[in-house]
Amino acid sequence: MDSALTAKLRSDRVIQVRYTTYLKGLTAPFAVKHKYSFPLLPEIRETGLVLHPSHPTGTSEILIAMNGQKRGYFNITVHDDEDYILSCTVLTYDRRGRVEPYAPVFQDKFVSPLALGHASLSEGFDEQGRRVLRLTIEIQKLEAETQVKVGYNAAGIHAVEIFRVGPRSPIVISDLLLEDNPALLPGIWVVGATDERDRMIVNGIVQLDPVRTSLTASHLAVNHSRPRVCPWPHHFAAGAQEC
Repeated sequence: MDSALTAKLRSDRVIQVRYTTYLKGLTAPFAVKHKYSFPLLPEIRETGLVLHPSHPTGTSEILIAMNGQKRGYFNITVHDDEDYILSCTVLTYDRRGRVEPYAPVFQDKFVSPLALGHASLSEGFDEQGRRVLRLTIEIQKLEAETQVKVGYNAAGIHAVEIFRVGPRSPIVISDLLLEDNPALLPGIWVVGATDERDRMIVNGIVQLDPVRTSLTASHLAVNHSRPRVCPWPHHFAAGAQEC
């Protein structure tokens, strides 16, 4: 699958974004969905498209109102007709109309120097037998205690847990309840961990199924035939990632 993005400033405060998906080798019509999500805003926009063997290209368009912002970011995910993620991209935008893949300007400033060991994002059960989304990370080569913050972000939701790790307790286990949780919303969730100076340790995107209220997580411990999330990097990777 190939994709292309164009953007331009429509007015002083409005950016026009066009995103195109191209699927090679189609033998029958194929439905896809472009989903635009803004983690810092309570907003998700979706456009359904049908690609054909004779015309295997589909384009969606959105307008972004700056509303006094100097810059911001959003995710574009492409889904198939069963709502599985085919690709995902993290993009930044600014008031000049520039839309680009996210990339740290100075790598050392944004990426944590902590040595990451094992890292996994999986579906499991807590001590009470409740289904959870579990983030597990191990910090290696610690000489003193330090802080790790785990964040869960969805449309209009921003939750943070704070952990202390050290040479004798280098592992962080953070659970998000998947049942009996009134704050849980189906859709795209961004899950990440940062150090005490808010530098990235790990970052990932998961898709919560609104029908079964369940999810699958990639990289390690995937118990489903097809993952609903993009690859989970051990360290934060800038730009688009294709599943």
